[in-house]
Amino acid sequence: MILVIGATGNIGSEVTRQLVSNGADVRVLARDTAKARAALGPKVHVMEGDLSRPETVAGAMAGVDKLFLVTPLTLDQIAMKSAAIQAAKQAGVKHIVMSTGIGAGPDAGVEIGRWHGKSQEEVKGTGLAYTFLQPTFFMQNMLMFADSIRAQGAFYLPLGDSKASWVDARDIAEVGVVALTEAGHENKEYPITGGEAINCAEMAQTLSGTLGRTVTFIDVSLAASKEGMTAAGMPEKLADMMNELYALGPAGHLAHVADTVETVTGHAPRSFRQFAEDHAAAFKG
Repeated sequence: MILVIGATGNIGSEVTRQLVSNGADVRVLARDTAKARAALGPKVHVMEGDLSRPETVAGAMAGVDKLFLVTPLTLDQIAMKSAAIQAAKQAGVKHIVMSTGIGAGPDAGVEIGRWHGKSQEEVKGTGLAYTFLQPTFFMQNMLMFADSIRAQGAFYLPLGDSKASWVDARDIAEVGVVALTEAGHENKEYPITGGEAINCAEMAQTLSGTLGRTVTFIDVSLAASKEGMTAAGMPEKLADMMNELYALGPAGHLAHVADTVETVTGHAPRSFRQFAEDHAAAFKG
């Protein structure tokens, strides 16, 4: 039995889909069970629970052998992960596969990396087998700009001409599924990137070719980026943490390309062009 927590997000939904496709026995924990059932289909056993209420988690852990854990970027994400980690330990789960972030660790240079690092150390402290997925920026994050691309033919990021090794969430999920279903991935930390580092102007060019109309990248300041994120409802603290990540771009820290996807899955990571083609409908409207 594999329990997926975070099953309706970019990575978790794909992990769940791939596990079901592989014939695995899958259970998910969800706050909104009706939404989860509609999104994930009838082959997934959905149980109601909320990591912000740890007492609701234990029931979903009963009889579980392996846990896939991913949480969104929230102010309480360390506590949310802790609720799942401690429930897994109490239930006798054998292996935790957890999505964190590239460069995660107690001494990471950015705060979100240290948050992820704290959760990783907590998992290690349980004595359970673990696999940490440490992805860079998701290609799926570009879907947040679908409205502006449809309406204005433009997207806005504070990255200048810096390159980043954007990765498709489907590839992150596949690495996780392999770790959950095959031996040899226990107690490993996997940095996960796409197969190439590209800048936003190149991404705009790819989107233009895919959509058949001009898409423009507009560089913005970190201050303008923060204003946009907070205007969209993101807490100021989280907006500052995102800007810490964006600020790594001009220094070249986002351009590293790891071979993890190909090594673990046996195939090269999806390209940004493939992502754009697969999601063209979202950008066209």
